[in-house]
Parts: sequence; structure tokens; C-alpha cells
Amino acid sequence: MELPLQISNPYIRRARLQPALFVALPAAIAVLTFSPGGIVGWGLLWSVLVLCGGTILLAELGRERGKNREAELFRLWGGKPSTQLLRHRDNANEVLLSRRHKKLAALIPGQRMPTAAAESENPALADKVYDSCVAFLLEKTRDQKAFSLLFEENCSYGFRRNLWGMKLIGIVTSVAALLAIASGLTMKILTPQPLVVICGYLTLLISLLWIFVITPAWIKTVAFSYAERLLAACDVLEPPKSEEGRIRLAE
Repeated sequence: MELPLQISNPYIRRARLQPALFVALPAAIAVLTFSPGGIVGWGLLWSVLVLCGGTILLAELGRERGKNREAELFRLWGGKPSTQLLRHRDNANEVLLSRRHKKLAALIPGQRMPTAAAESENPALADKVYDSCVAFLLEKTRDQKAFSLLFEENCSYGFRRNLWGMKLIGIVTSVAALLAIASGLTMKILTPQPLVVICGYLTLLISLLWIFVITPAWIKTVAFSYAERLLAACDVLEPPKSEEGRIRLAE
């Protein structure tokens, strides 16, 4: 069965749908543990889910949870990664920063980049300028083929952010599934056959991943990689051809 057009989009599938499916994975493992023969019906259930728009709903839920908590991540990190990389005060490579500022001033008609002194005097206003530059770059790099590496980083960041956004639900789901399997063994509803043992350990592993791996620090790594790749687009984008579009960097 073909996926709906919306779900066939690689970003929606990888960054939105897959995190939601990972949240539901422990429940599916628990059902498989108690009813291994029921696996035959999963294909039919999936078909019905797709036809009824269930996959689209899961993708939207995955995005909403992650997007709603994104501001929390930025507060923990001291601002948006892309904004931080454009700041004078946060940048260790003055040569690279100067080149990016000059390029952005040339790319965006009418844009004047803050100097170090201007940024120090009014950091909030400077951040607004940097945010507007990032918004410009985002619109100019929508082509997935031309900016394939950027697209890959974006998918990775979206996946981790949305997964973290559903962390509480994921922990509850995985722990509940683990307790269900443990209770089944204790009450002798289940026998310690290989499938049951594997499912139990897999559910335990998922629980540990939710608690110890899926953290803001885990997201930060790829968030800054994505920001670096986005700003690197400055080196390949061409400025406006008209002289009016070439604005000098503010001194």
C-alpha cells in the first residue's frame, strides 16, 4: 500500500512520524509478547491506520510535542544555535564570522550586520538581526537536492527534537510495557521462552534510552551541526546582481 502523499515526504516521515512510532514501539512489543500469533494481523491494522489518516495524525503529534518544547532547548543552550554562531560574543573564529557577516550583508538587500560594539550595547536587537538572516537562509535552502547535506542534518535534528518532546510519554509507555511483561512472567501467564526474554530486554533497553540518552545534550550536538551547515550556505549562495542589492557591512 502506498503511503499518503504527506507521509511520503522524507522529512515528515523521518522527523515526525518515526519519533511517534518509536513511542508506540514498547506497546507493540508487549502485545507481541502476549500474543505472538497476532503478528499476522498487524499488516491489516497498519493498512487501516494509513487509510484512516492515523499516520498523518502521529506525524502531527510528533511535530507538535517537539516544536512546543523547542524554546526550552534554546533557553538551556543560551539561544538558537544558528543565532549563537552569528554572535560576536559567542564566536571563537573571528575570520569565519567576519566572512559570514559580509556575505549575509551582500546577500540580503538592505541588511546591516551588527558590529561587536553594537551587539554588546543591545544584544536583543542584534539577535533579532541574526534571526532574520537565518530566516532568509532557510528560505534560500529549501531545495533538498541542492542542499542535500543540510537536509540530512535537518532531518536528524527534527527527529531528535521531536523524540525528546515526547520523552515523558515514551518513558511511561516503555515502563508500562516492561511491567506488563514482568507481571506476565511472575504470574506465569508468560513462560521465559526466547521471544519473551528478547522482548523483555528490548523494552528495558528502550526505557534506558528514554531516560539516559534522549536528553537536551543529545539534541545539541546535531542542532549545532545543522546550524553550521545552514550558515555554510552563505558560501554558495549568490548575492543580488544589481548594485543596489549590495549593502556594505556596518562599521
